[in-house]
Amino acid sequence: MEFQIEKKNFLKSLSILQSIADKHSSIIALSNILIESEKNFVRLITTDLETTIISSVPCNIKEDGKICISARKIYEIVRELPEAEISIQGIENHWAKITCKNAIFNLSGIDPNEFPTLPPYSEKDLIEIKDINLREMIEKVIFTASTEESRYNLNGIFLENVSLEDMNVVRMVATDGHRLGLIDRESQELLDIKSGAIIPKRGLNEVKKIIGEYPDELKISIGENNFIVKANSYIIIIRLIDGEFPDYKQVIPKENDKIIKLNNRDFSSCLRRVSTISADRVEGVKFTIKKGAIELYSSNQDLGNAMEEFPAMYDGTEMNIGFNGRYIIDALSAIDEDEFLLELKDETSAAIIRPAEMKNLLYVIMPMRV
Repeated sequence: MEFQIEKKNFLKSLSILQSIADKHSSIIALSNILIESEKNFVRLITTDLETTIISSVPCNIKEDGKICISARKIYEIVRELPEAEISIQGIENHWAKITCKNAIFNLSGIDPNEFPTLPPYSEKDLIEIKDINLREMIEKVIFTASTEESRYNLNGIFLENVSLEDMNVVRMVATDGHRLGLIDRESQELLDIKSGAIIPKRGLNEVKKIIGEYPDELKISIGENNFIVKANSYIIIIRLIDGEFPDYKQVIPKENDKIIKLNNRDFSSCLRRVSTISADRVEGVKFTIKKGAIELYSSNQDLGNAMEEFPAMYDGTEMNIGFNGRYIIDALSAIDEDEFLLELKDETSAAIIRPAEMKNLLYVIMPMRV
């Protein structure tokens, strides 16, 4: 094959696609990018077998064909080339010759037929999504998903359709067993999901990066095994997690009647200060909730302790409860409003954190011993 392409668009696509090419994989093809001709475009493809990204970039095709070369190395080469037209030509033994002005690179490759077969997908099944901000939804809950490989069914975001008070919503939920994040967005378009789908965290991070640039050009679909997103010239295919998501509705407290409204920025700053002294791995903070204030306390047997009192509109009975300070800071960082609600039941029950004025976002934080 042979084609000429402008650096700017080529580099932009390479920077995204090379991020999922697995340079540590024992399968050489997974560290490579497949480049194939398609009318007046080249189609770039990388995969880690869980997430596949396809990008079509306009170019001048001189000769049809395909090559399969190192994703990271072609990205590094193109990044350093001058702002000019780049010529790429497939040569003997699956190598590629890259030319730009006075620079010439000969890059080794592999047989393109060794590259994994693309997951099946059809653009006809894609639904245009205009009334929900998918990137925002992902950002609000993805940090609550588990990172433990042994809990594979919690290593992603659960996506489902829900009917609430005569309106249809798209819901995303994630949990690591210690905290939970949930966000709803009303939508006129219903996804074809019978019982929900678990979408891997890593793939959604790639989706988040891409759709941030094309929020108004978004189409999605869910097949039997894959979640598919099309944004501008990119298609992302993510293999769904084959597992059962826990019954999260049983985790969300229904009787948290002690409700305290707090300033987000000020309380978060207070909690950050007190958390600096807590043990790095545990980050436990004791909350003493009493009339007119919340006292935050943390200690570390090697360093000392810290205490700060934060004013609060509370007139109930005093209670002591411990939380992982990092979990609460993460939740508050995801809340855009100036004020939030801390909803409690007793010293052994989970807390709810939610924006003061927005009902479609909440976080559940399990208590801990401190």
